[in-house]
Amino acid sequence: MYHCGMRQMEEKHVANQVDLMVWSNRLDLLALSNFKGEVQVHRLHWQKVWNLPPPKENVSVDAMAWRPDGKALAIGYSHGSVYIVDIEDKEIIDKYDFACEISEEFYTANNYGIPCITWAVKAGTLESAVEYNLYDDPTIFLPKPPSPTNTYKNQATDDTLKCFKENQDQTQLSMLMIAYGSGNIYMSVFGRYPYGTVHLSHITKDECGEYKILDINLSDDFSVMQVMYLDTNNNIYLSLVNTSILSAYSEELFVVATRHSQIVNMMTHLDKTMISITEAWEHILLEMDTKMAYYASSVPEGGVSADLLELLMLGVPSDELEVFLLNELTAKGLKKFGNSVELSYSTIQKLVLKQLNIVGQSLTYYLAELRGLTRIPDRYKVLGLEEKMVTEAIKASCAFLNKCLELQQVIDVSMRNYKAFFRWLFVVIVRLLDEQASSEIVKITQQELTHIADFLYNFDNVQVENNETAEKPVKFNLERLGQYLQDQELSILPDDEDNPWHKYLRENSCLLKDNDTIFSVMDFRKFSLVQQQNHLKAAVGKIFDVKTKYVGKYFTVLYNLKCHQTIDKITRNNLRISQIFDPNEDRFMMAFTDTENIKEEIYFVSVNVKERLCNATCCKYAFSSRLLQDENDVATEKNLPILDLQFYSSEYLSVLVKHPTVDDSTVFIQVPLKIVLQNSVEFNMKSKSLLVFNEKVIKKNLSPLLDASVYKVLDKMDGFRIAVSGSRKVAVVLSNSHRKVRVFEMEINGEDEEDETLDTTPLSQTSQT
Repeated sequence: MYHCGMRQMEEKHVANQVDLMVWSNRLDLLALSNFKGEVQVHRLHWQKVWNLPPPKENVSVDAMAWRPDGKALAIGYSHGSVYIVDIEDKEIIDKYDFACEISEEFYTANNYGIPCITWAVKAGTLESAVEYNLYDDPTIFLPKPPSPTNTYKNQATDDTLKCFKENQDQTQLSMLMIAYGSGNIYMSVFGRYPYGTVHLSHITKDECGEYKILDINLSDDFSVMQVMYLDTNNNIYLSLVNTSILSAYSEELFVVATRHSQIVNMMTHLDKTMISITEAWEHILLEMDTKMAYYASSVPEGGVSADLLELLMLGVPSDELEVFLLNELTAKGLKKFGNSVELSYSTIQKLVLKQLNIVGQSLTYYLAELRGLTRIPDRYKVLGLEEKMVTEAIKASCAFLNKCLELQQVIDVSMRNYKAFFRWLFVVIVRLLDEQASSEIVKITQQELTHIADFLYNFDNVQVENNETAEKPVKFNLERLGQYLQDQELSILPDDEDNPWHKYLRENSCLLKDNDTIFSVMDFRKFSLVQQQNHLKAAVGKIFDVKTKYVGKYFTVLYNLKCHQTIDKITRNNLRISQIFDPNEDRFMMAFTDTENIKEEIYFVSVNVKERLCNATCCKYAFSSRLLQDENDVATEKNLPILDLQFYSSEYLSVLVKHPTVDDSTVFIQVPLKIVLQNSVEFNMKSKSLLVFNEKVIKKNLSPLLDASVYKVLDKMDGFRIAVSGSRKVAVVLSNSHRKVRVFEMEINGEDEEDETLDTTPLSQTSQT
């Protein structure tokens, strides 16, 4: 016998008015949003884990959903963005922006916020995730990706590896569904791989339908989706959509989502490495600037290289140069300067060799694997992957690797020139001081002289922007490296006229016609490394761009049921809606009430989807004051206004109702769904003119059927909202002022169970959080 044993854990007054409350199904954590747009995560005993401020001012939280493994939280904001937040450290793992609708005349930039987020998980483990497959193991062929570099200020965390690991741990398919705009549902596997967007109007075949989606629910095998929505006339509809494509292709979805995750991680890795390279390069520039700018300001423009070249040719420095070398630079300073520049160079060289190259190769490998999948059309065509786009991305990745190689050569030449330049200046200083130096240092070969002359020739940077020479310190165009790290075309192109491969391709241009394997990188000759990386990002982005994919064609509507029509305007805030799927019985259950228009009744619909033979029942019920047993006088019996409802599990619906006599108290009822189902009547879903809750559906008073053990009077709690979780056996009630919360542990029957309930709380897990 079930007993509504509720033990109060905490009662807290909160500083800011609470708005939404959602329990995690895995951990004893409650996510709250408040009127300021902040999101807070609390433990069961009301310890605050963290607080996340809103992304912008005047933005509120519209919807929240936990990732099925409890390690992340999806937050939908009123300005149309969704953030996926890591539960450990509130780091933002992913951001989605749905701010603007497709602009058609009558709803140009309407921003409808994010009315609903659902994160569903598919029952059963995935073969591809559990069974080791030799062909899917990249570690056989690829070097281990280096952990992101920490060189130069950029203390990158291991989060790329973290994301990678997280997706590897998923043995069940999960699907994040975000409702936005006028009836769009965006779907994403694991909340990372974008599957596509579906607009309800395409499914319901009402082309100009503008809808407000209220709630989305998926069956546990992903074959049927149930969507509740409002149409433009404020009618509440329940739509059952055949999504069997998601269940039939779940293995394929998992495989592609894993590839996508690997590719995204590699791209993140490239970004981080590029930041480190740029920082190392800026370090060299800064050193050069501080050392040379003083001297450059004392000579006419272009005088620096002229003076140095003169010194090289004649061996005698000008007066300014001599003062600079002996007083400003000094032999000791020069050594330090040389070492510092050399260190920065070798850092860049290591980053290019050990990071960019290895990550670029891995990226090319994963893209090639993805292209292999696109060549199995019977399995992967429905996911909308285009072989042509993947090939373009592979080319972009190869071109990026080629640019890395080019940069490697440029660094080699630069380092050689630098060393010669510093040695030469050192010799000059030693001679000017009339000091003796070992004959080894003094010797400079003819070849080195040529390198130095070459180097000095390009020494002054003659890029004058808007004649700002007066205020602007002179920058030095030290060599060819810097141009690769800017988002503009190269000014000094590499000398590759004699490259035998380019010659061969020029002579045999037929090789390049419609060839997936051989292509010329000459198109990218003028690209800097940054431009090449941007090109790669764009090419990879196109593969997974959902705007070009139309997945709605694979979904068909099974039934579109008109549940309720109202003359008054329904606002989303007045509606209390909850849906659940019961896997044991293969049935969806849905309950709703409107606290303004139908405040004393609950409308309940259950749809059985076993083997697609859908049959449905409905029930309209209320609770009267007889529930509290002290009233046997039927004459004074009155219905209790309903404040909130939510499915606790597939066996109970939790309902919060007003107390019939005490104003500041409410009653918490665990309604056994068995009783509701027994009192439901069947209706024909195929009927065209169907209104589910028509006048023939008689309202049932459930109070006489309920046992005293299924409700609890909450004294001094003027309740307003509830949040419950059957898997965690917890409930929370929010007061009407939005400032007081009461947390309860549920299902406590007498003494013997108290300890047991405490044991079921995974303390080890909460402490990790």
